[in-house]
Amino acid sequence: MSISQKNKKLSFDILFFTTISLLIFFRETCWLIEGSFKGDEFAYYQQGITKSFLENLFFIYPGTGVMMFWSNITNAIISNFSYEIAKILAKYFTVFVYFFIILFIYYSKSTLLISKSSKIFSAFVILVSPPMTPEVWMSSAHLRGYFGVLTFFLLFLDFKNQKKILNNLSYFLIFFSGICSIYSTALTPVFFLKFYLKRSKENFISFFSSLLSFVIQSIIVLNYTISNITNTGRYHFELDFFYNYFYNIIIKTFFGSTLPKMIFVNTEIYLIKNFNFLVYFLFVILVIISIFYILKKKDKTIYLMFCSLILLSGLVFFGSVQPGFAGGRYGVTTGVIFLFIVFRLYSIEKNFLLKNILLILLSSSIIVGSIEYSYKSPLPDALKCNDYSINYNAFKGKYGPF
Repeated sequence: MSISQKNKKLSFDILFFTTISLLIFFRETCWLIEGSFKGDEFAYYQQGITKSFLENLFFIYPGTGVMMFWSNITNAIISNFSYEIAKILAKYFTVFVYFFIILFIYYSKSTLLISKSSKIFSAFVILVSPPMTPEVWMSSAHLRGYFGVLTFFLLFLDFKNQKKILNNLSYFLIFFSGICSIYSTALTPVFFLKFYLKRSKENFISFFSSLLSFVIQSIIVLNYTISNITNTGRYHFELDFFYNYFYNIIIKTFFGSTLPKMIFVNTEIYLIKNFNFLVYFLFVILVIISIFYILKKKDKTIYLMFCSLILLSGLVFFGSVQPGFAGGRYGVTTGVIFLFIVFRLYSIEKNFLLKNILLILLSSSIIVGSIEYSYKSPLPDALKCNDYSINYNAFKGKYGPF
């Protein structure tokens, strides 16, 4: 590569990451200027200032029953600072994760994201696509979805064409993401399937790294479940889940919240007799057609992606706190995977008509997501910075100065 080509590449990279920085900053400037906690984060901080650094590092938060190690790292550090400093620090720890994921995807080798344009597309998916709901924005407590997305991309690393240092980092990230997010851990069977389909040293180490985090999380989940068996709101079966899934994962992923609400809610079409059965019927038909279509492609990458979607959908189905609900924070990883299944199909599709339909869906997701990113946000209150200082002062008054 000539010097001029290197300079052009460097200039483009600087422009790209500057754009990413501005997108993050201007979604709601107060997060990074004034700082703010979201509800769960403030509750964690309140608990954190009463504990030691090590207690915070390995704490299992009530109601979660899983290890969220990055949230623990964040809370273990910010709990040593005053409220005013801690609420700003928490946001920069979260932004670091956003940047790291995009940075890693951009510079690593992938069998899924082969071109630079596909990596740029993935960055915009992570930031602005409809599955990345405002509910999880700037929340260290909900970085679980982002780590799940990172693990999904780690499934498709091209180890053979990647530097050894990046390979070793990738093995660590598979394990680390697993102890940060139950969504990452749930993908362990897919790492095994990848190793089974192509038996290589790299695939075995990837599977083993995922398995280690799976064992740790399984022990924590089993212990927590047994200890709280009468209080847990999880492990339920709700038929409404499929109705909700059809809207939040299939429809909303490509068309956002505004347009579907105008069509289905404002027109009250959903009140038509047996409308829900029509949705179930369409859902089943779509699943059957998709299975036959995917099997016909005989593409191992698609198989891995489809298995990932099934596993994480099953996790949400049985493990969500809100019975029958598949959206919000529960739809982050599943929505992104569904989007990239369509992306993969677009990449390998030969039929002109189908290819363009898939392109329209992908374009719609980014365009609608960009519009709803801040200006037409479906949950504008979730993007606002809230002041918890009154609650904090009351907490200090009860437990003394910290």
